[in-house]
Amino acid sequence: MLPKNQRQEGLSRAYVRAVAAHAGLIYTEPGEDVGIDVCLRTVLQRGRRYAPGAVQLDVQLKSTARANVTESHLAYDLEVKNYDDLRSPSPMCPRILVVFALAADESEWLGQSPEELTIRHCAYWLWLGGAAATAAKNTIRVALPLANVFSPAALREIVSRLERGDQPC
Repeated sequence: MLPKNQRQEGLSRAYVRAVAAHAGLIYTEPGEDVGIDVCLRTVLQRGRRYAPGAVQLDVQLKSTARANVTESHLAYDLEVKNYDDLRSPSPMCPRILVVFALAADESEWLGQSPEELTIRHCAYWLWLGGAAATAAKNTIRVALPLANVFSPAALREIVSRLERGDQPC
């Protein structure tokens, strides 16, 4: 059996893939470890054919079974190297952080019946573009607003902003 952290990662990728599919975006994973876990891209319709669109959103994906949730935020300790990657403006492609919060009890991660397959709890997103540098050496605590649920509607809104030339939020 895979270690717990790899099972968490697999479920977080499945969550993002499902959200992207429902939002109508192309989902790809870079073959190399370059600080981006998932690339999401728009799709254009040309007559009866479909082609990749011009807008791409890169995702740094994290998961935790020890979520620190307040009334308004999910606090997550992000490695400084990932923070620096996410806060640096990218001239070509914006990047967001997506943190999938799982239950502490692994038996609650997934539910299945003849009517549904349920991945329990949810993921939240955060755009750190332009955030200040940190003096921290190892990790920095970031706060993901609970209002930023990573959902198909939220993803479509992010993409709409990018298509207009705006920032993700």
